[in-house]
Amino acid sequence: MVRAYVCHDSAMPSVHHISCATMCPAAARLPGLMPRKLVAHCLVIEGPSSLTLVDTGFGLDDVADNGRRLGKPFVSMVGARLDPREAAFEQVKELGHDPEDVRDIVLTHLDLDHAGGLADFPWARIHVHRDELDAARHPSKRERMRYLPAQWEHDPAWVEHAVDGDDWFGFGAVQAVG
Repeated sequence: MVRAYVCHDSAMPSVHHISCATMCPAAARLPGLMPRKLVAHCLVIEGPSSLTLVDTGFGLDDVADNGRRLGKPFVSMVGARLDPREAAFEQVKELGHDPEDVRDIVLTHLDLDHAGGLADFPWARIHVHRDELDAARHPSKRERMRYLPAQWEHDPAWVEHAVDGDDWFGFGAVQAVG
C-alpha cells in the first residue's frame, strides 16, 4: 500500500491518499519514455457521517483470477500488479472504516484503472461528468480500450453532472458534491 499522506485540519475533513493499482509497464524499460512505476491515486475523504472516494482504481473483481476481467493484453501491457490489498474496499477497512460508510464516489473519468472498484461499493452514488459517461457508454472505436463496461454492469446509481456555466481557474465547473 502506498499512502502518501493524510491531510487533517479540525475544520476540514481528513483526506487519505491511497494507491489502488500499481502498474510497471514494459515500455518504461526504454529510458525517458515513461515512469517505471505508475499508480492509481485515489482519495478517501472522511466526512461528518460518511466517506467519499475519488476514483477507485482496480476493484476486487479486476484483480481476481489473474486479472481475467481486465484482459491479458491490458495486464501484460501495463504490468499490472494484481494485489487485492490495493483495492479501495480493503484499504477503507485498513483505515478502520466500514466499507458501507462509502456513500459517494467521485470519478475523475471512467478509464478502467479508475473505475474498477465501483462494483465493490454497489450502494454508493457515483458522481461523474455527463459527457464522460456518454463517452463510456458509446465509445468510439479508438476509445474502446479505455473503458470496461463490466466494471459498471451492476447498474450503479449514477449522478450525472454537467458544466453549469461557472469557471474554476478557466475550466468549466460542475456543482460540488455535497
